[in-house]
Amino acid sequence: MTLGKALRAYRARTGVTQYELAHKAGISVRTLRDIERESGGRPQRRSVRKLLDATGLSDAEIAAVAVLRIDVLGPLTVHDGEHRVEVGAPMLRRLLGLLTLRANEPVAQSDIVDVLWAENVPSTYRNLIQTYVSRLRRLLGPGGAGTRLLRSGTGYQLVLESTQSDILEFAVRVADAGTLHGTGLLVAAESEYREALSLWRGAVLADLGAEIQQLPVIVALTQRWITVVLSYTDLAFAGGRHQDALPRLRQAAAAEPLHEGVNARIIDALAATGQREAAVRLFHEISGRLGELLGVDPGPELRSAYLRCLEPIRPRPGRGGTRPAPEQLPPESPVFLGRDRQLADLDAFLVSALDSHRAARVVVITGSAGVGKTALAIHWAHRVSGRFPDGQLHYDLHGYSNAVPRTAGDALTAFLTGLGVDSDSVPLDVDARAGLLRSLLADREVLLVLDNVTGWEQVLPVLPANARSVVAVTSRNDLSALGLHTDARFVELDVLDEGDAIALLARLSGRSPETPALVELSELCARLPLALKIAAANLAREALGSLEGYVAALRTGNRLAELTVGRTEGVAVQAAFDLSYATLDRDSARLFRLLGLIPSADVSIAALAALAGDTVEGTVQLVERLTENHLVHRRVPDRYQIHDLLRLYAAQLCVEVDSEEERSSARRRLADYYLRTAARITEQAYPGMLRFCSLPETGRSAEEGDVAPKDWLAAEHGNLAASVLHTAEQGPQELSWQLTDVLRGHLWRNYDVATWSSMAAAALTAAQRAGDKTAEAAMHYSLGAAYRCSGHDPLMARRHLRRAERLFHELDIPAGRAAALDCLGMVLHHAGRSHRAITVLEQSVKLCDRTRFAVGQAKALCNLGYVAADLGMTGIAQERLLEALKLSVELDDKHLEALALHNLSRLHHHASRYDDAMDGFRRALSIRTEIGDIEGRAATLRAIGHLSDSAGEATTAQKYWHDALAEFDRIGHPAARDIRSLLRNRGLCSPSRFLCVATI
Repeated sequence: MTLGKALRAYRARTGVTQYELAHKAGISVRTLRDIERESGGRPQRRSVRKLLDATGLSDAEIAAVAVLRIDVLGPLTVHDGEHRVEVGAPMLRRLLGLLTLRANEPVAQSDIVDVLWAENVPSTYRNLIQTYVSRLRRLLGPGGAGTRLLRSGTGYQLVLESTQSDILEFAVRVADAGTLHGTGLLVAAESEYREALSLWRGAVLADLGAEIQQLPVIVALTQRWITVVLSYTDLAFAGGRHQDALPRLRQAAAAEPLHEGVNARIIDALAATGQREAAVRLFHEISGRLGELLGVDPGPELRSAYLRCLEPIRPRPGRGGTRPAPEQLPPESPVFLGRDRQLADLDAFLVSALDSHRAARVVVITGSAGVGKTALAIHWAHRVSGRFPDGQLHYDLHGYSNAVPRTAGDALTAFLTGLGVDSDSVPLDVDARAGLLRSLLADREVLLVLDNVTGWEQVLPVLPANARSVVAVTSRNDLSALGLHTDARFVELDVLDEGDAIALLARLSGRSPETPALVELSELCARLPLALKIAAANLAREALGSLEGYVAALRTGNRLAELTVGRTEGVAVQAAFDLSYATLDRDSARLFRLLGLIPSADVSIAALAALAGDTVEGTVQLVERLTENHLVHRRVPDRYQIHDLLRLYAAQLCVEVDSEEERSSARRRLADYYLRTAARITEQAYPGMLRFCSLPETGRSAEEGDVAPKDWLAAEHGNLAASVLHTAEQGPQELSWQLTDVLRGHLWRNYDVATWSSMAAAALTAAQRAGDKTAEAAMHYSLGAAYRCSGHDPLMARRHLRRAERLFHELDIPAGRAAALDCLGMVLHHAGRSHRAITVLEQSVKLCDRTRFAVGQAKALCNLGYVAADLGMTGIAQERLLEALKLSVELDDKHLEALALHNLSRLHHHASRYDDAMDGFRRALSIRTEIGDIEGRAATLRAIGHLSDSAGEATTAQKYWHDALAEFDRIGHPAARDIRSLLRNRGLCSPSRFLCVATI
C-alpha cells in the first residue's frame, strides 16, 4: 500500500480529519492533500518523517493497512482496502445491508426478522441470527479499520466511520451542501450536491430483490435522495446548466415516475435545451398516467412548467426583434453587505457614461482571492439590469480555478449564441466572431459580465463598439492596460471594514452584531469575505461546538486549515490562495513566501529588498508582480500591505519550500536592515543620545530616500518592536538589545512607554541569557527609564536603575553610570526623597564633567535645578539652570534648551515673576512644538495654565489646562488624570465638556 493510501486508511480508522492530521504533523494541508492524492510528485523526506511520527505508522503498517468499506447505494459491495470481499450467502447480504443502512444505531431483533424472513419465520430464528452475526464478524474482521458489530439489547449495531460507507458519506456531503447553500456559497453547494449524488449507483440494495425496496428506511432514503436531486437541479438551473441536471432528473423519475416536482423540472430542462416538443410530450404522458392511475389532474407545479414550455422565456423582449432578451446573470448571494462606496462609484460611472457618446465602457473590479469581486459584480449587475433592456450576458473564464481555463474566443461564442446566433453559424475565426458580436450589439443596450479574467487581452475582443452597452470584468490581476484601449473605471476591493465584517458574520450565523466574540472572529478572518462566509458556514455545523470554541480554535490552531467548509476542500481560503500563487514566476513566488517572515502586515520596499537580498530596483519589479496579482496591496508609495491570512499562507509556504538556512538568512538581513537604518535615522533625529551597545560593522542597507526620520520611525513602529521581540526569542539575540538601545531616544521623546517596556524587558532577558553584561546594563537602564516615564511603578524604576548604575560602574562606563544616576535622581525626587535626589544628581553632574559628556551634563543640570527649585533652593536652582541653558545652546540641542527654559520659568513662577515666567514658557512651548516633543509640549501647556491661574486669569488657565489634557490623553500619560481631577474640583469643566476633552 502506498503512503497516500495508508494515510487515508489511518484517517478513516481514527476519525482524524485531513486538517487535524496536517496540524499535528506540522505540515500544510496542501502538502498532506497532495501526498494522499499522490499528485504532487515525490514528497520531501522530512514531510514523510513528520507524518510517520504523527500517525505512528511503520513501513510494515503502510503495506498492511486496509480500510473496510460497505456500500449500499446500489448493489451491496464490500471492500477491504483494494480487495473485494465476497458476501455470497443471501441471508448474510440482507443482514449486512440492513445493519449498514442503519449504521451507528441499534437494530432491533424484530426488524432483523422482518428483513430476513418476512413470513414463515423459523422457530430457531434467534440461533440463526446469532450464527449470521458470527459469520459476518469473521468476514469483516475483528473490529479492524474502525468497524465493530456490537450486541445492543436483543439486537445489533454496526459501528462505521463516515468514510466507510456511501450512505454515511452521502449524509455528510448533503449536510455540508446545505450549509454552503444557506450561507450563499451557491456554486460550492451545487458541487457538493453533485458529489453526494455521484455516490448513488442505482436503487438501494438493488441486488437484494424488489420487496426490500419497501423497507421504511429505504423508502425514506430514496425520498431524501430525490430531495437532494431537486436541490441540486435548482442550483444548476440558476446557473444555466440545465443539460447537466437532466441525467439526475431522469434517474429520479425512474424511481418515482409520477413525482410532479421531478417531472416539472425535466420539462423545464428539456425546454431550456431546445427540446420543446419532447417537453410537451412528457407533460401529456404524465397527465395521462396521473388520470389513469390516480384519477387526478396535474398539480400547479407541473402545469406551471407546461406553461413555461409553451412560452419558454418570459423576460423583456429585445428591442428591434422578436427573440427574447437574454438574462444570464447568476443568482445573487442571499446576503450582501457593505461596499457602499464602490457601488456608488460604479453607479456614478454608469450615469456619466450614459450621457456621453464614448464607446466600449468597461468596469473592472479587481482584488485578492476571496475579497468578493464576483459578488460585487453580480450584485451591481442585478441592480442596474433595468438599464439594459436588450439583456444581460455572463461568462466565467475560469481564470482562477481547477477547471480548464477558457479563452476570449469561448466567451465570444457564448455571447453570440446567447444573443440568438445558431451554433453552426458562429464563425471559426476569433476576429470574425468579435466583428459579428459588435454588429449584433450596434444598436442594443446590453450588459456583458466577464468573470475571472486573467489578462486584458481576454477583454478587448468582446468590447462592443457602441456607447450604450457596458462590460463588467472581475480579475485578480492588474488590468490597467485596458485604460489605453477603452473608457474604463477601475474599482479595487480590499477586505471589509470592521462594521460590515461583523454585520455579515451576524447575519449569516443568526447572531446579534453585539456578540463580543464576533469582533475577534472577524479579525481572525482578516475581514476577508470568503473567510467570513466559511466561518459562518462552519458555525452552522453543530459538530464544531460554540462560537467561543471555534474562535479559540482559530486563534490557537491552524487557522487556514480551520477556514474550510466540512470536507469540501475547494471551499477553503487556502484553495483560493493556491490558485493565485500558482500563477507566479519563480522569483516572485520566492518573494511572496518571504513575506511570511515579516513581523507585521506593513512593509517598505527597502525592507523587502533587504529581506530578499536584492536591490531596491530588482525588488520593485518583483513586488509589482505581486501587486498585479493582488497578493499585496500598495498602501502608499514605497509601502505595501498583506492581510493576515495571506501572510499566514506565505509563512506556511516558506516553511514547506525554503530551507531553515534560507529562512534564517532572510530574517537576519531584515533585522540588520532595521538596525542599520534605525541607527542612522535616530542619529539624525536625536543627536547626542547615548548608545551603549556596539553595532555590527556591516555594509549599508537600502536607503529610504528623503523620508523624514520621524516619518520613517512612525511607519516602522510595529515592525521595529516586533523585530526586537522575535530576535530576543529566536535570534540573533544581539539584535534585540542593539535595536532597543538605538530606539531608546525615540521611544523616550515620544512617550511610547508600553512599547519601550516590552522591548527592553525582552532584550534584557536575552542579554542575561547570552551573558552580555554591557547589554544587560543598557537594558536595565532602558527599562528603568521606561518605568520612570510611566510613573506607575517607582520601585521597579529604582531597582533597574540601581542595577544599571552598578553594572556600568563595574564595566567602567562612566557615561552610562551618569545617565543612570540622573534618571534615578528624578525617580527619588518624585518618590518624596528630594534631598537624596540632590546628592545623586550632583554625582551625575560630576561624572559627566569628568568624562566630558556634555549632553548628559546639561540634562543632569536641568534636573538638579528642577529639584532644587522645589526644595526652595532658589540660588542653586537658578545657577544650575542657567548653566544648563548655556550648555544646551552651545550644543544646539533644542530638546535640552526647551527643558532648561521650562524649568527656569517654573523658578520664575515660584518667585512670582510672572512676566519672565510667561516669556520663558512661550519660548519653551515654541521649541517643543517645532521638534514634535508631545510630552514636553503638554507639560508646558499645563505650566502656563498654572501660571495663568496664579495671575488670576481663570479663563486662560482653563484653556491651557484643556489643551494640556488633550495632549496628555493623546499619549496616554498619567498626568491626564491629575488635570481631570483639577478641572473637576474647580468646577471649570462641565460633564459634557469633560467627556469631550477626555476622548480627544
